[in-house]
Amino acid sequence: MKFVEKVKQDGVVWYHMAYDAVVEGGTVVTATDTFDGNLAIQNGRIAGILDSASDVDADQIIDAAGKHILPGGVDPHVHMMDPGDTEREDFPTGTAAAAAGGITTIGEHHRTDPTVLTAGILEDKRDYLSDRARVDFGLLAGGHPDNIDEIKALERSGTLAYKSFTCNVHGVPALLSADMHRLFTEIERVGGISMVHAEDELMLNANERQLKAAGRNDGSIVPEWRSKEAEQVAVSTTLQIAKQTNVSLWIAHLTHPEVVDQVTHAKNQGVNAYAETCPQYLYLTRQDVEEDAPYTMFTPPSREENDREELWERLADGKIDMVNADHAPSTREQKAKGEDNIFEAPFGVPGVETVLPLLLNGVNNGRISLARVVDVFSTKPAQILGLFPRKGILQVGSDADFVIVDMEQSQTLRDEDVIAKCGWTSYDGLTVQGIPESTYVRGEPVFEDGAVTGEVGYGEFIARKEEV
Repeated sequence: MKFVEKVKQDGVVWYHMAYDAVVEGGTVVTATDTFDGNLAIQNGRIAGILDSASDVDADQIIDAAGKHILPGGVDPHVHMMDPGDTEREDFPTGTAAAAAGGITTIGEHHRTDPTVLTAGILEDKRDYLSDRARVDFGLLAGGHPDNIDEIKALERSGTLAYKSFTCNVHGVPALLSADMHRLFTEIERVGGISMVHAEDELMLNANERQLKAAGRNDGSIVPEWRSKEAEQVAVSTTLQIAKQTNVSLWIAHLTHPEVVDQVTHAKNQGVNAYAETCPQYLYLTRQDVEEDAPYTMFTPPSREENDREELWERLADGKIDMVNADHAPSTREQKAKGEDNIFEAPFGVPGVETVLPLLLNGVNNGRISLARVVDVFSTKPAQILGLFPRKGILQVGSDADFVIVDMEQSQTLRDEDVIAKCGWTSYDGLTVQGIPESTYVRGEPVFEDGAVTGEVGYGEFIARKEEV
């Protein structure tokens, strides 16, 4: 902070504090508390949380009167396709969409060319992206039988986590149990985190063979093909191997309450496991998938209406640790390949700019508290990925990453307003209440009043803080 001369009286010079900026008049929300306060910002960090800003000088006053101030979102589950199939998405547009959605730090992974399997590839990708991001970013690596010897070097290079699949998807081979045990053992040894996409390969293959034999290839088959049972079996196996190896395990995009309960049970047995879900499982159902696939085709798919309702209950009860986007856009033209044959369509939907509005809408609908939103959208992801307390919280010394939200304002989500490169959303026509109004990364605005203001190249690479 700076000190500036305030008044000279009787030969005595009085000084008072001055900051780069003060966020004034808002309600600060953390994962555990809500209070009126003023954020003082200096050199990109939070320098103070003040009861009053009346005696404080600042180069800039940011008016948050009547609004809520939340820590910026930390979303470690996005696929920006960059470098790779950037017709679908790239870092400049994808991080612009993140900024519009109140997300200030992303973790990007997997669906790039080449997939990050070595420290050298990670470092090359980091350097390539250094002038392409509008928000801060970290990188995940692949977890694969062929790169187990690279895990230590990847961890030293700052990898956020290691993603594996228990099924063949996105061109990546399934990680079978023996290889998973070897991989988890090494990840645990270096203090890393394993992320797993859990669907049982053998069950999916059997489902696919049966459907094709019956001549079925329309979008209505997706829930049968990518079944609840296949998810449950893979989650069970993965949790058992995590228990045997003591690895920290993050299970991605859980779709229904039974698999969340499997994770909860494992936690109670001492397994260091984390449950993630995504907004598509809180808002879309099996009926949406059947009616609108391939445009609602992602895997695993959304389930029944009662599953959706119970997921909200698990979220409110604290059994879900993260709500992330799984931002994996395709163009409409790419998706359209599945209209005649669903097996030809790519999986995935856009979502990085709608996670927060959909969660805030849940607050206004009485489903969850605003503190829970902060926990699953900001604080817990930062803690799990080793970025806390630099990220994920509003406290002195943390990065001044925050989003000002208007809980009263409503908006209708529309394709034409989408900032992501694909230009469409699965929630087109849905009206939500509660919107991110402005987003700041390290004290600088990256989204204000409906416009992206963050410059390409402003975002910095963020590594895990642990050393091997």
